[in-house]
Amino acid sequence: MSQQKIRFIINPFSGLSRKKNVPALIEKYIDKNKFAYDIAFTEAAGHAIELTKSAVAENYDIVVAVGGDGSVNEVASALIGTKVKLGILPGGSGNGFAMHLGLGRNIRKAIQILNTAKPIIIDTCQLNGRPFVNLGGTGFDALVAYKAKQSTLRGLWAYTKFAILEAWSYPIEKYQIIIDNQRITAECLVIEVANAQMFGYNFVIAPQAKFDDGLLDILLVKKAPKWRYLFSLWRFFNASFHKSSLVTSYTGKDIKIIGKKPMPVHIDGEGYYLEADLHFRVLPLSLEVLVPNSAGIH
Repeated sequence: MSQQKIRFIINPFSGLSRKKNVPALIEKYIDKNKFAYDIAFTEAAGHAIELTKSAVAENYDIVVAVGGDGSVNEVASALIGTKVKLGILPGGSGNGFAMHLGLGRNIRKAIQILNTAKPIIIDTCQLNGRPFVNLGGTGFDALVAYKAKQSTLRGLWAYTKFAILEAWSYPIEKYQIIIDNQRITAECLVIEVANAQMFGYNFVIAPQAKFDDGLLDILLVKKAPKWRYLFSLWRFFNASFHKSSLVTSYTGKDIKIIGKKPMPVHIDGEGYYLEADLHFRVLPLSLEVLVPNSAGIH
């Protein structure tokens, strides 16, 4: 059997400094009978996209993102609509998408999983033309993601710090939400658009989301006294957030969100601001992803 060409793209800046030994771990644990590999390191935001495009042009079989959800987003965005498969080694702090795929947090084990992994085909999404694979949205969590991105803090501590700092002063906004031509007016703390189920750190926000059904799950977290949000946090840990009386859920293929501008937004954990209305859409079965051979996931 001929070897498959595989490129590992390592983001040395993501996570909490766990990348130093990754090349040695790859060399030790990758199945060299099955794979011929090389390693590339990113130097700035967006560099992983260019490294992935070059791998596609050079007929690689697999490109592996070594980093967090942001790194996965960059590599995946250049693989959508191609026959090149996405692999993931969880090297970020939260690793939400890797956790959902059953890859865990241990890079050594994830390399060993890669040796026997199977491909599945999943949906991907766009926000105003920008691709993502996991979660997107606007509101309070998007603001926290934006603040965390600007901070020198990393990991869960950064999200916790800014969630606490912003919680009591964050203004609840009114939005027009159009889901496949159904118009909804609502005052929301958060509007989440989910292709998959969880943020990083095992925070499950959309347990009903399936990334191979051609649909997006939309969760509206409606206006309420802010102490009620605090007392609903436990639901993230037992996959019941969608059952909260604070949450209304929908599914759809095309979602537009009209609100006060500029709006904080996030996709795959990266926060920024947009001056335009938000347009989410699903791209059904548009990306091949490697998952554990025993995985039965959606």
